Amino acid sequence: MAESNPTQVILTDDGLKIIKAQNTADNAASGITNLNDPNLMSVIEKQNSIGQFAGLTSQYNVLIQNAKDDGIDTTAVTTAYNNLNQFMASALADPNHASDVDRVTYKKYQDAYNQELANLQNALQNNANNKFTSAASATSQAASTANAAKSAADSAYDYANSEMAVQSNATAKAQSAADSAFSQAVKAIDTGQAVSQAVTSLKDGSTLTIAELGSGLADKVSNSEYASYKYQTASQIGEMVTDGAFSAYQQTTKDLISSKVANSDFSSYKDETASAIDSKVASSAFDSYKQQTASAISSKVSTADFSTYKTQTATDINLKVATKDLIDQINIQTGNTLISSSGQLTLSGKNIYFDSANPVIIPSANIDALLVDKKLQAADISANKFTTNNDTFTVDSDGTITAKNMTLIGGTLTSPTINTSTINGSTVNGTTFHGGDIINDANNTSKLYPTTISSDGHIYTTWFNPVDAMQTDLSTGALTTKYRAINTTSSNNQYEAYDTTLQADQIALFAGHTNGKDMSFTQSVTGGNQDGYVLISPLNGMTLHGDNQQITFNGTSDDVTPKGIIITPYGNINPNGTQNIWYVGNNMNMKTASFGIDGSGTYNIQFNRSLDIGNFNINTYHTFTSTDGAPIHFAKGPGGAADIYAGTVHYDSLVKSSLLSVKRDVQKADTAYWAQLVNSIDLATYQYKTDDNTSHLRLSSIVDDVNVTKQWQLPDVFISRDEKGKLSGVDDSVLLNATLATVQEQQKEIDQLNGHLLELEAKLNG
Repeated sequence: MAESNPTQVILTDDGLKIIKAQNTADNAASGITNLNDPNLMSVIEKQNSIGQFAGLTSQYNVLIQNAKDDGIDTTAVTTAYNNLNQFMASALADPNHASDVDRVTYKKYQDAYNQELANLQNALQNNANNKFTSAASATSQAASTANAAKSAADSAYDYANSEMAVQSNATAKAQSAADSAFSQAVKAIDTGQAVSQAVTSLKDGSTLTIAELGSGLADKVSNSEYASYKYQTASQIGEMVTDGAFSAYQQTTKDLISSKVANSDFSSYKDETASAIDSKVASSAFDSYKQQTASAISSKVSTADFSTYKTQTATDINLKVATKDLIDQINIQTGNTLISSSGQLTLSGKNIYFDSANPVIIPSANIDALLVDKKLQAADISANKFTTNNDTFTVDSDGTITAKNMTLIGGTLTSPTINTSTINGSTVNGTTFHGGDIINDANNTSKLYPTTISSDGHIYTTWFNPVDAMQTDLSTGALTTKYRAINTTSSNNQYEAYDTTLQADQIALFAGHTNGKDMSFTQSVTGGNQDGYVLISPLNGMTLHGDNQQITFNGTSDDVTPKGIIITPYGNINPNGTQNIWYVGNNMNMKTASFGIDGSGTYNIQFNRSLDIGNFNINTYHTFTSTDGAPIHFAKGPGGAADIYAGTVHYDSLVKSSLLSVKRDVQKADTAYWAQLVNSIDLATYQYKTDDNTSHLRLSSIVDDVNVTKQWQLPDVFISRDEKGKLSGVDDSVLLNATLATVQEQQKEIDQLNGHLLELEAKLNG
């Protein structure tokens, strides 16, 4: 409860008698001086704290060293420890005497250190977990490598099995070459040919002698690194060779080779092949064929005709027939034959074929008769006029096409240019109409055109650029526009996408993504692909849904930067730009209510009209009104009455709830004890620092929240504290009832004095 209000006291004759009796009671209260104070740290508490803080310091030193070894930042926990250590050093400086302690600061430093210590322990645990994960990954990789090695060995075994027959020949040839090389090497070394190029000419032109080479190799072989490599290599080879799988492959390979070469079938094939070759070469028929072939060749080459042919062929063949100045000739040369006529050349025969790998070139030709029921195939047909034999199709020299009946095979007319201003006919029938050529863009995988009219009545317009693709779909009763992003930074291969549909009863705007590029505009931005939407309907108004769907007001034309409010999908109001307040009212000068929405909390909520909250009214004339006349209660959320802090309180009556039904442990008070406490209070006159010269003199007890050694006596039972345990004032409720106990004790003393007085008067009168 707040500090008691100062009271003006007017002393009467009866009051003087009470003060005189009070002085008598003061002597009995001199022993009540050592009351319990929660802001003191006792000697016992200090002794316990010294031991506990020593253990905390030891733990701190160990964890700090571990964190530094792992490269973890310790700045925050060191700062928290130093703050706590400095506070405890001051509090524990004198362990043999109780002293004041700031419990709030003590708890703040303890909580800060415990939080940073927990963060450091979590960081050390995470670091240890990462090390275990790395070790597990290395083990997994080693296992994968071993499996790959086994797979390679299995593959090598299969290949060796299939190539065994071929390798037999290769082995024999390699053995022969090796024997030859070995023989030459032995000969060169035995004969002392140290300068022979075959022996001493080494890589890059080196001419080291055998002795120098041997000495160099000896140095390399004898050093420790070579010994280590030799041991590691031997160990690894030994592990592979002694492995059970390798031994099995070795034995299987040997058995297969042996079974193929040593079996009776192989020997039989070898013998039969040799016998067959011998029988053919050695037979009389072969000798006869050989002799006949030699004789036939010899007889042809030695004839006179052969000599003539040989002479003619050696030069060329040139037959000429001349009449006056006209010369016709046939000239045959290698790779070139000429048939030339100065007049008419006639090729006559039942059938004449031009058997040519390349096209037959005829510079100019006249076909004397029509080609009837024939097919003419050519790359180009050049004519002044082209017409069919029944005039059903004609192409004039100016390009005019006349057709009595035209069918476009495949529904496509190449280079569709129609030179006319009118297309006569009530109906143009077609399946699909395209405008322009197929859009030339690498992302146009669906071969879309700039404009397409489909058979179901849809009109599509499509456009591509390096960043995005867009399409508009106009159909009966709806217009839909689609946006598809071409690039993405999403790790899930999701591409930004938007769809907008305009219908008679609704405008729908959908925002979301597609799974992969949607260059055919077939994925819907609904369901799992939808991130948000905005619906505008004459039936349901506006509907917002999504993380980014909101209504934004950016201010007037005078605002250089955005300024206004944002209405979120939940209907909440947030500031936009530098907007600090949001108001409801007739205009800026007639605000009904103004709501501060700035981030700093500077602007308040202000109501400029009377506010009715149920039966509670707050008007603009400093009045709180209970509309129905019932009491006004100030209650705590968890239950009970709330504290009220105020200045001067004017009231008609003050009622304290003192119902027995809500109390427990009720005992009769020791009025003498409470009277002693009241009599121990130091009263003081004063003025508040905010008082001016017109303020009257104030009188009350004093709560000393300044001096460590209290200069003003006030028992703790009369002191009130706030919810944080901080001194806040005097509990007038307790003080008032203690004063009542004092009055009762004084009345007892007065009654005793009156009794003594009556006795004295009786003695005097008697």
